[in-house]
Amino acid sequence: MSIKPRYEPDEARELILDAAESLFRRIGYSKTTVADIAASLSMSAANVYRFFPSKGAINDALCRRMLGALHVLAESVAAQPGKPSRRLEELIVAVHTHNKARLTHQQTVHEMVAVAMEENWQAIEEHIEFMKALFARLIGEGMEAGEFAAGEPGILADLLGLGCCGVFHPAMIADCSEEDSEVKVRGLARLLVRGLRANSGDVIPLPGSGG
Repeated sequence: MSIKPRYEPDEARELILDAAESLFRRIGYSKTTVADIAASLSMSAANVYRFFPSKGAINDALCRRMLGALHVLAESVAAQPGKPSRRLEELIVAVHTHNKARLTHQQTVHEMVAVAMEENWQAIEEHIEFMKALFARLIGEGMEAGEFAAGEPGILADLLGLGCCGVFHPAMIADCSEEDSEVKVRGLARLLVRGLRANSGDVIPLPGSGG
């Protein structure tokens, strides 16, 4: 059975992605076939291939959809009222909490994310650049507000992202995370934010600056 005509192409793609994600989470990425995805929607595999050329393409779209949801969350936290330092701390904790809840609690999900990160690196690179830009924006706001010492927001955002790798990366969260990880991540966030804070006339030394 083919997808019913009342579905627009975008709606059909979302149905396929919903079915694929459900199967990936339940039985695992490697064990799921395009035929399984099609069967769960009472359609033919050929119909799935009309919208996605391969199972890898489906996983790439799922990866992008998951990252899109994370971007919406991150942007909402960054846009909240309050001091930039506070919003930066909350952003770090929120991204960790989201990734821990959404991407690491089941081994099947861990497998799906691992494959996505290995095969769809462009989406991951775009995500990294998104987070760097968000960090840079908040750091710049903090400098303008006098909370953070003078420096180059883009370079500092890159260093901040490096400091957060262990609490953002799904594989590292899955391997090392404890039940109370949010408490420790908040402590890390405060430590990182403290490193940006300004005293009168301070300038943050950057790599290669001789500071």
